[in-house]
Amino acid sequence: MKIFTYGTLMISDVMCAVTTREFRFQNAILRGYARFTVKGESYPGIIPVTDAVTEGVIYFDVDESSLERLDAFEGDLYHRTSILAEMKGGEICNAEAYVIRSNFWNHLSSSEWNAKEFVQKHLKAFLETYSGFKKKS
Repeated sequence: MKIFTYGTLMISDVMCAVTTREFRFQNAILRGYARFTVKGESYPGIIPVTDAVTEGVIYFDVDESSLERLDAFEGDLYHRTSILAEMKGGEICNAEAYVIRSNFWNHLSSSEWNAKEFVQKHLKAFLETYSGFKKKS
């Protein structure tokens, strides 16, 4: 399965912390969705917005066990949705992405999420918070 990520999971350390696996990945874009920061949080969500473009990463060959971990990580705020992502060179591929459920759109701020700011200000604490998704040694 291909998973398009646009927020914290774009960072391979976060993806690995959640799934306990490393996956091949490639930069991609998603047309028709906009990314906003979730109110009071350091992570984003996407919603359908005409003419919007969201940059992200596609992970390839994500296995069922990892999908279960990702579903648990994303929780009830999001639902996994089939999308068409565009890779470098314009190749379109079927993937899935975690989209904010329409009944939770009011949880989004009007601020765009900034990946560089997240890495600088929040990544270390975020990884510590979600270390429970790692396998116990």
